[in-house]
Amino acid sequence: MNDVDAKQLFIHTLQDLEERTQSTDEYTILMSAALLRKLLFDELRLIDQVNRTHKLKIRFRINGVSPIEQFNYDNPPVFYIIEDAFDPDSPFTFSPYDATLDQFANRRIMYSNANWITVRDAVNYFANIAGAVHHGPAKNVRQHALDAAAAFYGHQELPGALHQMKLIGRLTIEGLDPLRKAVLTSGEAT
Repeated sequence: MNDVDAKQLFIHTLQDLEERTQSTDEYTILMSAALLRKLLFDELRLIDQVNRTHKLKIRFRINGVSPIEQFNYDNPPVFYIIEDAFDPDSPFTFSPYDATLDQFANRRIMYSNANWITVRDAVNYFANIAGAVHHGPAKNVRQHALDAAAAFYGHQELPGALHQMKLIGRLTIEGLDPLRKAVLTSGEAT
């Protein structure tokens, strides 16, 4: 795929992700994991292909670790999910900062079956195990932990951490907005 095609794909992917983050349909939200994986975690990440010419510092605005969260890190409960508390626009705002992709990807969002689950773990689980790209059995302890969470925990009528996909998608869109604007302003995509 040439550079212009990657930029057009990037713009369409962000538009698709934006629509999915506003949905309440389980399948629609699940499929956002495939878009997040393509943008952020594939070997040839789409954001890297597009940012090659713009060279922007990509940042994702998230909350820092609150004292309550730190307490849970130090004394893990049986089950814990951060819900909206890593969203700087939530009522639970605590020390927001502009995270790098690695910081965003490694942000802990859940504790289940004695395993901490990160943003990357959740995206990869929903993309590669739960069916957004591939569907199959859990293969590692974090994937089994997400399976277990889906069996007993739900939020807004969504299973497990699927509700988190909406938030992760929205924070990704916001973080990639400067790159989207640069691509559109340059006329490299519409």
